[in-house]
Amino acid sequence: MSSRVNNNLRERRQVMKVNQERSRPLPPWMSRMRAQWVEETVSETVKADNCLFGVIIGPGGSTMKELQVKYNIRVLVPRKGSKDEPIIVEGKDKTLVKDAVLRIKALIAEEKERRRVTTPVSQTLCIPKALHGKVIGLKGQNIRPVTQALKIKIKFPNKNDNSDEVTLTGLPDQVDQGISRLLNLVTRFPPCRA
Repeated sequence: MSSRVNNNLRERRQVMKVNQERSRPLPPWMSRMRAQWVEETVSETVKADNCLFGVIIGPGGSTMKELQVKYNIRVLVPRKGSKDEPIIVEGKDKTLVKDAVLRIKALIAEEKERRRVTTPVSQTLCIPKALHGKVIGLKGQNIRPVTQALKIKIKFPNKNDNSDEVTLTGLPDQVDQGISRLLNLVTRFPPCRA
């Protein structure tokens, strides 16, 4: 029984020593270094859609490395599939961090614009059913130059359909030009009398 008591006392002393070592305060020089690091590091965040993270990373991480070297910062991009996590930019110099954030925002804006311009869209235009044949022309002679020049698709409703909706599909700028050309064609014909 006395050996059990002695063993318990030894275990308690060892646990107390371990607890004392853990709670031992940091030396002053180390706490100054830690405080200095926290004070000197500047951090900013940039919100972006997950599908745009690749623009900041670049092929093989080249864009991110370039940013880190040029601005002397660290860029932390969330993992693919993470939701609502921002890109974090850290560094020692506040001006360089701000410049890097501006550059990242510019990269994101450029990519959004590139995708907007290169992503096909569809728009609907209402043209009276009675004018569809005149707008299309004999064997498509009025509409063919528009579709070929602008590289868009124009879909008129079937003859049996009473819809006035004409759908134009293509790149945004070309669709806008196609709408204006169709409206010019429509204005050339006199209004229909029912």
